[in-house]
Amino acid sequence: MAYTTSDYFPFLVRQFHHETGWNECNSYATFCRASKAILDFSIPYGLSVSTGRRVGSNLSSQLVFSMIPSSASSIGYLAASRPLFSIMPAQTVASSDEQNLGSNGARAASFPSLAVPTQSDILSNPKADARDGKLSRQQQIQDELDSQDLLQNIRAGVWRCNWRTPDYLNRADYAGEYLAVAQLYPSLATITGSYVERRSATSELTISGVSVAGAQPDLQFIVQHAVDRRRWSSEGVFGTNGRLLGLRGLYNFGDSAEEKTVGEGAGRGRISAGGEVYFGAQEASGGMSVGMRYRDGQPLLSELTCVLNPIMGHVSLALTRELRSRMCAAARYDFNAFSLSSELAVGVEWQLDQNSIVKARWSDSQGLRCLVDTRLNNMVFSMGLDLHSDMAKTPAATGIKRFVRSFGLQFQWFL
Repeated sequence: MAYTTSDYFPFLVRQFHHETGWNECNSYATFCRASKAILDFSIPYGLSVSTGRRVGSNLSSQLVFSMIPSSASSIGYLAASRPLFSIMPAQTVASSDEQNLGSNGARAASFPSLAVPTQSDILSNPKADARDGKLSRQQQIQDELDSQDLLQNIRAGVWRCNWRTPDYLNRADYAGEYLAVAQLYPSLATITGSYVERRSATSELTISGVSVAGAQPDLQFIVQHAVDRRRWSSEGVFGTNGRLLGLRGLYNFGDSAEEKTVGEGAGRGRISAGGEVYFGAQEASGGMSVGMRYRDGQPLLSELTCVLNPIMGHVSLALTRELRSRMCAAARYDFNAFSLSSELAVGVEWQLDQNSIVKARWSDSQGLRCLVDTRLNNMVFSMGLDLHSDMAKTPAATGIKRFVRSFGLQFQWFL
């Protein structure tokens, strides 16, 4: 069943990685993250309302009330070893806005506006502040920026990999930091959860699971252990569903990865190569894929990826290009050598202003998909539309159903 999910918890997980110096983009699991953010975005289904708020210094809650379908309603909690995002009062955000306005009253063109705190803003022992439950000056600055650019942080710019590891972070100080999240779906008698822990300066452990009660109870887990050495990264995966075992790896060529964040090159691009292998013991089946990527982040992002799955005979070519500071486009061509089938997809993301974002994607097999996001104070309103690619394939449908595959509205409040 397709249903709408809230952006609040995923945003907190990304912020946790950012504040503990973990680079989400330096992994084969996110190898095609830029193009997928433009071409594979999700839209709301039905009608849903959600709220997200920090109820304690290290505890946040999320409530999703779905009217259509009603079974998608849920309640969840997220606990972390350090304080995460808290929406700032309107007057605080307004003061930040004034500081970012130029002499002519226009906002600076930088995007996204995530500033790096100065040395005086960084406390000498952030772990002690997290244990004591105190909100440091660094956290206040980050909350002001995240509140000011709330819509951009949760929706736009994922293709930019803007959650980069700041140079001032000493990753060794964040070993032992953790995050735990659980979500309950009462109508489905289902609980989902994840636990993330920084095992060391260069490794992270993630355990995710789902538990289903009822006539056919089920319990499944996925364990992932990732190592990030900046120049290279690796990841081991084990899943109880099918007794799956997998390995992923990524290597970055070019300048030393200790001197710059992956994909944020100063003056020239960078080539990365990676691959994965996996084996399902229950079905005695396996698979693999290999990929090459070229990324140039100066002055505007340009990325080209090629992923090959030799067992399935599938090859995917994707190009992502930042047309200007607030607009990015992507195109992808998929081809299968065994069936001789192919698919072309093109998409664009455009930030119209500080509080409005439009996404559109078209493919010859899935049709047209559109998403409009608008921010009103602490609320984010989203409207999504999915249109059929070929009405001739839906002769049984009548009226608007011949054109529209799905339509949804979502209201999110960040308190």
